[in-house]
Amino acid sequence: LWSEPLSPYLGPMPSKMEIREAIEAASPWLQIDPIKDDDRRFEIMAREIESGGVIAWYHSRSELGPRALGHRSILADPRKKALVRFINEHVKKRESFRPFAPSCLAEEASNWFDLGDNDFNDNVSPYMSITANVKESKRGQIPAVTHVDGSSRLQTVTAKAEPLYHRLISAFFDLTGVPMVLNTSFNTLKGEPIVETPSNAIRSFLSSMGSIEMLVMDEYVIRRRDCDMKSLMGEERDDGLIREQSKPKRAGDVFYETKFTITDDPESIQPVTRVCIPDRPMHNEKDGGWFELLDDLEGELLGICDGSSTLNEILTQFKSEMGGDGMPSSNEDDESTELPELDQILFENIMRRLIRLYEHTLIGW
Repeated sequence: LWSEPLSPYLGPMPSKMEIREAIEAASPWLQIDPIKDDDRRFEIMAREIESGGVIAWYHSRSELGPRALGHRSILADPRKKALVRFINEHVKKRESFRPFAPSCLAEEASNWFDLGDNDFNDNVSPYMSITANVKESKRGQIPAVTHVDGSSRLQTVTAKAEPLYHRLISAFFDLTGVPMVLNTSFNTLKGEPIVETPSNAIRSFLSSMGSIEMLVMDEYVIRRRDCDMKSLMGEERDDGLIREQSKPKRAGDVFYETKFTITDDPESIQPVTRVCIPDRPMHNEKDGGWFELLDDLEGELLGICDGSSTLNEILTQFKSEMGGDGMPSSNEDDESTELPELDQILFENIMRRLIRLYEHTLIGW
């Protein structure tokens, strides 16, 4: 009836405007590098995979069906067995034994897999729909996609049907001599389906907390931005100039909720405060978007971070509330030795919480 397989890429097609808007909304937490040259971008991706990094790829129309086939995928090196546990536990957050599938250049598939009567047909499994045995001589080379029984759930990729994915795998093949990559669905939150929109992709990428090294979305190569402490503290730049201190700002309106249980022992009461910021990039509707705070200090900091105060001003405000120009001392004679130490403790406590709030996209600067 059909001369060739139907395309599985029949889902929604994100516009360039939607992609740019999603990236801009999360820009305080992203390091963004636009690379329009496909070959250069594929080389960067292939080298990241070859070095042991895990990347996410989001482009074009999404897949129709249960499998991620290269448009909404997490990709890694099939040669590295340790990545199976790492991706399961740290990226997908599931049982460590769950297997992964290879996406293989169709013209090379018969050299690596026993395809039986299908050896004459290169594109035997474009939908990742068959299980094939890895040839015994090859199993040691691709342990991350070889199941304990020697089988593998194979996807074959042709240059005609999927030219971009074929070029990426070819770039990895040129580097390593292995014509395939480990492929799993792009989703990192419990109960989350394969990401659909650009905002979904960024949320899932940020929620991996750095276990996904790189997100490639359309022409953009995106990494998670490190917390810029020098900017926050106004430290001296490389050129000797003192940079202006950044002013931490909440990602949006904050909803607070505090709960506690009263028992016969009043000292056992431990209130728990959580917050919800619907506009933050890592907001997850499935769990209500709630984020549990460490303590009251973290909650107070979140309230103060409205984009109008520098770190020095925040520290001064806390010191003022706790005792004028510094922390209270029980002995005025000891003030000169105690205050610097207590100031340092306050500084460290505030910095730890600001970093945590930043990493979870509740504040940015």
